Amino acid sequence: MEVKEEKFRIRTYECGVDGRIKVFSLMQYLQEIAALHAEQLGLGFDKLSEMNGYWVLSNIRIEISRLPWREDEITLRTWPSGYSRTIATREFVGTDQNGAELFRAGSDLMVLNKQTNRLKNLSSCRGHPARDSRAGRPRHLFRLDLNLPKTGIKALPDELRRLEPHSDYREVDVVRVPRSSIDLNGHVNNTEYVRWGIDALSRTFKLEENIRCVQATYLSEVFEGDELDLLATSKTGVQFSVLGKKSGTETNVFLMEVSC
Repeated sequence: MEVKEEKFRIRTYECGVDGRIKVFSLMQYLQEIAALHAEQLGLGFDKLSEMNGYWVLSNIRIEISRLPWREDEITLRTWPSGYSRTIATREFVGTDQNGAELFRAGSDLMVLNKQTNRLKNLSSCRGHPARDSRAGRPRHLFRLDLNLPKTGIKALPDELRRLEPHSDYREVDVVRVPRSSIDLNGHVNNTEYVRWGIDALSRTFKLEENIRCVQATYLSEVFEGDELDLLATSKTGVQFSVLGKKSGTETNVFLMEVSC
């Protein structure tokens, strides 16, 4: 599988007070190059929309050697690394203008049905909209014809596993979802959860700027006007966990771990 490569220059508005790119802004670059590659492979936003589906990020882990500075030019490389019945995996590596590695990441993605929000089977055997023989209506069952390898090289040394909740969280913040957090698919963009989580950790634990690893596992969609309770915990002082829940419910929305 050909690797997709793009160069990006870090903008002033993407950086924090230390002059380095913010983690959620870095994730926006990963999102952008993944979308570009999906289009190139014939599985982009418009194509999936025709097939009544859309990509969603299910799990991502970014291991950071160094965050780039304002005005640095970075090179991102990405490639698909396999798929199962419901999960497609994608890898990322970022280097600086001298070729030194900045970070690497692994991710899991799914395709949801636009109407039902149910998972699409990535290895379904159906090719075109099937017709219900009794009513003549399309059943919206498609084979995605993934032009992807069944397995491939991974960017991370360890298997990417989904995060599990802890038992000792305490509530640290409440977020009311603004319209600006909603993306093309009509729900909160995956990078926003990371922004909210790091903000909450920074206020609660005086989180250091020197973040070495971030992982986020996504569990449920959230929409404009929804309220999230953010709960956090830290056992070591260098590793922190966040749980986002829909306010007034037992519905978990996302889990995040940050290591410094």
